[in-house]
Amino acid sequence: MNRRDFLKLASLGTAGLLLSGCGLQSRREAFEEQQLGSRAEHGDVQYRPIPHTGVQVSTIGIGCGSLHESSPEGIAQVFDYAADRGINLVDTVMADFSTAVPIGQALKGKRQKFITQMHIGATYPNNVYTRTRDFAKVREGFETQLRMFQTDYSDIGLIHYVDQGEDYDNMVNNGLLDYAQKLKQDGVIRHIGFSSHSVEMSHRFLDTGLIDVFMFSLNPAYDFVSSGGGMRLDESRRKLYERAQQLGAAITVMKAYGGGRLLSEASSPFGQAMTPVQCIQYCLDRPAVVSIIPGVRNLMDVKTSLLYYSASPEERQYSQILQANAKDMDGVCIYCGHCQPCVKSIDIAAVNKFYDLAQSGDALAADHYRRLSAKAGDCIQCGQCEPRCPFHVAIRERMKQTQAYFGE
Repeated sequence: MNRRDFLKLASLGTAGLLLSGCGLQSRREAFEEQQLGSRAEHGDVQYRPIPHTGVQVSTIGIGCGSLHESSPEGIAQVFDYAADRGINLVDTVMADFSTAVPIGQALKGKRQKFITQMHIGATYPNNVYTRTRDFAKVREGFETQLRMFQTDYSDIGLIHYVDQGEDYDNMVNNGLLDYAQKLKQDGVIRHIGFSSHSVEMSHRFLDTGLIDVFMFSLNPAYDFVSSGGGMRLDESRRKLYERAQQLGAAITVMKAYGGGRLLSEASSPFGQAMTPVQCIQYCLDRPAVVSIIPGVRNLMDVKTSLLYYSASPEERQYSQILQANAKDMDGVCIYCGHCQPCVKSIDIAAVNKFYDLAQSGDALAADHYRRLSAKAGDCIQCGQCEPRCPFHVAIRERMKQTQAYFGE
């Protein structure tokens, strides 16, 4: 298969990722899906070690966040296929916990083939995702996850979603970090970690010396900032990845496709669409990264990700994307934070990120947005942020849109 045909198949998979629930419209598309599946069968699955543990994880994993869009039979297909191909890392946080029952059934009899990454502090009242710091609810939520997934342990236990200093302090004071250590001591989890979108909070966790692995939002749109009319890797993020590698703390990646934003020319901050293969390669090129965990809805989404293993070096190349000039991204927020500080202490980059992710269909983004201490509705429209933005984003208008979208 030549590069042109490969990119066509990758584009078909991309359309599936972007257009949730969209069925095949023609025999030609059905044929192309078949071809995609055939190409996904080729290429050996690669593995990377989590340092200090001896655990080898597949460089592509399965994120369960959108599996509620599949049927129980479809979920079984996903896990059967993953087991057969050697995909072994599964992140279990999800929007709709009713999916836990068919996932538990799918894992039955093949639990040893998978390395689970479960979240301490994610809970699901009435099967709907939320985050809690109430210790009793944290413990109940984690024990419920184990029971529903039909297992008595998780290979990795992540303290769930810590992005702000106050929340970090609450997490420590409420005993969550102690609880994670006790779970590890008792063998209920094998390795301790956390999930975060924040460089600063990631460093605070690493300072504890307890972290084996952490889940971090990572992709070119989050990593690159304006520099002399072009782009450069943000220094603070570069230092985090390098420090994690030096300490032997592995990174598993969320948001590798930017919630689908990078897969469309219309929404990409670089003015060019990337393929899933290019996004995966970019993340795997960062220090400390051991696995990319795309959210999947069905078997086709899994196969789209697995095109990476049969892709040629040319198909994995992404350097031309990152050669974009700042002017090519005029008006597009890349969450660089140059607009700070805000007189009302709004984390403008986080507000914009969660707004974009929610519009892309990320079911967890709304809850994450509402956890921010200051929201778009707190904006007083002073405009002090806008002259500092290298991409001339209409921040005040974005705050109005975000307030209208989330209702606060």
